[in-house]
Amino acid sequence: MRRAQTTAATAVGRRLSGRIPRIALLIALTAAQAAAQGDLVLNEAELGDEAVQLRAVLAGTDEEAYAQILTLVDIVQDPLPDTAAVYDIVVHYDPDRYSNARVGTYPLDFANQFIQWGRRVALHTQRTRWTSGRFYLRDISTAREAWILTEDARLLMGLMRKKLPGEDTRFLRFVHALPPYVDLRTMGSWLRLIHTEDRELANHRRQQEREAEQNSLLKDLQP
Repeated sequence: MRRAQTTAATAVGRRLSGRIPRIALLIALTAAQAAAQGDLVLNEAELGDEAVQLRAVLAGTDEEAYAQILTLVDIVQDPLPDTAAVYDIVVHYDPDRYSNARVGTYPLDFANQFIQWGRRVALHTQRTRWTSGRFYLRDISTAREAWILTEDARLLMGLMRKKLPGEDTRFLRFVHALPPYVDLRTMGSWLRLIHTEDRELANHRRQQEREAEQNSLLKDLQP
């Protein structure tokens, strides 16, 4: 009996020892793919194509209200020197362009509009081959602007971001079916991570913080 148990344990050990190198190889390949994605640089034509795809995510063919108010969808490179392969998503809209005799004024306020499109951006960037940094939304009728890290937005989507349809048409149907409003708890989670700051000021502040950090590190190295 003991001999049989020893033989079985040896066989299991051999199978595991054969799998370990393959598991290690898969981990290494996954890390390499992630690193390659982080270094991906898009040319002008690719940026334009990606913006077209994103516009389709934000405003579906049967979403007339969103199509009316959406004025700009742009994907631009993060200007900080060491983030050349990170791209910001910049979206502008104008609720004053909304026209519906039955409804009247545009029904969503800035916070709800940000969360609605922020959720779509989160799920979209879960599928992109390029690395996104921040999602900026600007209401050009009031000059109000805010941003969120796309990584934070994806985390706020929870397990939903892990169960996305792979095919583009099905994915668009999925994101367009998201309700325009969220519960108070979800809204609170989003509002805690949304920063009211326009992109120019945000980048200027980040640059100053980086320079201050670099100067501090150099100061620490001095005898």
